[in-house]
Amino acid sequence: MWFSALKYSTAVPVIFLSALKYHVLPDRWTYVYHPLWLISSFVNSLYSFYWDVTRDWDLSVFTRIFKFNKPTWWSDLLYGQKWVYYWVIGSNLILRCTWTYKLSAHLRHNYLTVFTITALEMLRRFQWIFFRVENEWNKISKSSIQLPMTDIPNEDEKLVDLSDHTV
Repeated sequence: MWFSALKYSTAVPVIFLSALKYHVLPDRWTYVYHPLWLISSFVNSLYSFYWDVTRDWDLSVFTRIFKFNKPTWWSDLLYGQKWVYYWVIGSNLILRCTWTYKLSAHLRHNYLTVFTITALEMLRRFQWIFFRVENEWNKISKSSIQLPMTDIPNEDEKLVDLSDHTV
């Protein structure tokens, strides 16, 4: 729980420093706050990417991400094609970084760029949903929770017994 909160708290310095740009002298921004903004943006993007891949999607540690040869792991992948996972991992990393770029002060009046980056963020979140659902599906299907067989009617009980009906 604390590590999840840490993911969201790493965005606070990025947002704060982005807003601070308009309230400090240009030289002070260039030499003091801009490097801090870059560092905080880098930390936020990488930690959020790491969290998506390892926690939300459970593609586990990075050593397993690019080794799709584990049969138990590969058999649980719903989308089945390796390139889909490479695509979503790579695009997630790139799109995580573009969110920070959208906060750049020089884009304040560049509406087309901001619109494009926002649309790409929507795409990233759309992808995230599918892989998050896959992860939860894998957890449910692997769980040991089973319905007792007595609660499930067998096929004979579902059929209508014709001997009980008269025509």
